[in-house]
Amino acid sequence: MANSGFGQHMRQSQRQEMLLQPRMLQAIEILALPAQDLDAYLRAAAEENEALSVRSPELGVDLGAPLPRERARSSEATARHSAMLESQPARARSVADQVEEELASRALDAPLAAWVRFLIGCLDANGFLKPSDDELLAWAGERGLEGGREELGRALAELQKLEPRGIGARDPIEALLLQLDPRDPDYRDLAVMIESFLDELAKNKLPQVAKAMGLDVDAVRRLMARLTEFSPRPAAELDRDAAPPIVPDVLIRPGLGGFEISLDDSRASTVTLDDSVRELARDRELDRKLREHLRNKVERARWIVDAVAQRRATLLRVATAVFHHQRPYLDQGAGHLVPLRMTDVANEVGLHVSTVSRAVAGKYVETPWGIEPLRRFFQGSSGHDPESARDDVRELVRALFAGEDPKRPLSDDEVVAALEKRGLELARRTITKYRQELGIPSSYRRKRHE
Repeated sequence: MANSGFGQHMRQSQRQEMLLQPRMLQAIEILALPAQDLDAYLRAAAEENEALSVRSPELGVDLGAPLPRERARSSEATARHSAMLESQPARARSVADQVEEELASRALDAPLAAWVRFLIGCLDANGFLKPSDDELLAWAGERGLEGGREELGRALAELQKLEPRGIGARDPIEALLLQLDPRDPDYRDLAVMIESFLDELAKNKLPQVAKAMGLDVDAVRRLMARLTEFSPRPAAELDRDAAPPIVPDVLIRPGLGGFEISLDDSRASTVTLDDSVRELARDRELDRKLREHLRNKVERARWIVDAVAQRRATLLRVATAVFHHQRPYLDQGAGHLVPLRMTDVANEVGLHVSTVSRAVAGKYVETPWGIEPLRRFFQGSSGHDPESARDDVRELVRALFAGEDPKRPLSDDEVVAALEKRGLELARRTITKYRQELGIPSSYRRKRHE
């Protein structure tokens, strides 16, 4: 009996270990994801698991759906049009430039073209026109545009005819509807699906959708496949070749008596368990196998919820420790980094160094001096001065070249001598390497001739 009990205990331990391994691997994977990749990971997970609910802060809807169901809310009203334009990211300006090229090919009368051009300037980086009609009319009046709601309506109609289709929509739902062709045999069904059933499709409730739409499940699957032909963000195609925006995970703001370190939640999705699926998993009136299937789904969804929470906690602990040491940088900026090893932070926060490495991989921090990779703040010493970090020395090199006399630019040897006076001994080849990394040409090419 003892042996039997021991064998049963061993089997249970092995089963727990087998369950723990994929959970740990998933937690490690989520920890290593940068902010811009985490939402895509969570959305894919929600599409595979109806027990997982992921809501986008930007759209306020479940990201498990192929596209959002609720309409996006307009951004907070601003007093003046210029203030709104200044708040737009640089990528929105490139969208406006490209849409204006499309406008140039249209034969519109001058007043209407001026209105359309004005609306193009109000587009955000996704191609949406988020300000309300009242805001647009107020801004148009400040610009000296004549006409009221009727002229605004005409201009909006012309804007929404431009390519890519969907430009000028107020939200992703309208953008999708604008991309549908009324002559398409599937037009009615696609419109109904977009307006009414995206949440249900995200939870894989195909039979319910089929019944409500009077279709069979295969027809619903075919329509879902067709939805991939359209984009909920109409300007995505324009920005396809552009560099992706840097999304900071960590924010550092001046506070009372120092700096406040926090995570950027403004663009972070909320991930929770779906209450309806949890209730079904506990419903004893359901078939046992179905109940077990749902319990497994809930368990795996809980793994993801816990892993996201753990990612947040770990990242905040690591960032807090890092900038406790890098306070000179926060106070004085570039050129004041101090040496900091990843192993030191790992020991300080009680984590394995590999966990710290994953926590900072691909992560960015917004500091008072700009957005920087979090990994940058781990620095080794350089030269014979143990208090000089590599980036610190590189910044000194940049400052020396920036302060040179353009009629007599510094040579690399002269920079070596200047650093020696500061107690830093570096080889000439090291200065040359730093100069090239900084994009500074040789002294011969930098010399300014009168």
